[in-house]
Amino acid sequence: MDISTVTTTDAETPLLDDVVDGVVDCNGRPVNRSNSGGWRSASFIIAVEIAERFAYYGISSNLISYLTGPLGQSTATAAENVNAWSGTASLLPLLGAFVADSFLGRYRTIIIASVLYILVGCFLTA
Repeated sequence: MDISTVTTTDAETPLLDDVVDGVVDCNGRPVNRSNSGGWRSASFIIAVEIAERFAYYGISSNLISYLTGPLGQSTATAAENVNAWSGTASLLPLLGAFVADSFLGRYRTIIIASVLYILVGCFLTA
């Protein structure tokens, strides 16, 4: 089959339409692609991700010192707890993706997760 003879139809490219049939958002409304996404959404997600990375690496770099110092854990126990924290932090995005896709929506999930992250960071410093 020659590439020049292949033509695309609307049925083959439904994601290029403004409204995709049968697709709804978290509130049950039809998804209108012209009103969702874009640079405003991307900048929000990028800014939250940058803040999250700063917080994660800031906590991870100081967590052994915090656990062995003020909390008085042994080095082995502190290393074990840091590994558990790191593994949990690596796996929680899977749960967040499920919750975002099934229940809350992406923005509400990002806001709730960010608030929880800030609260935990504040509790660690207190």
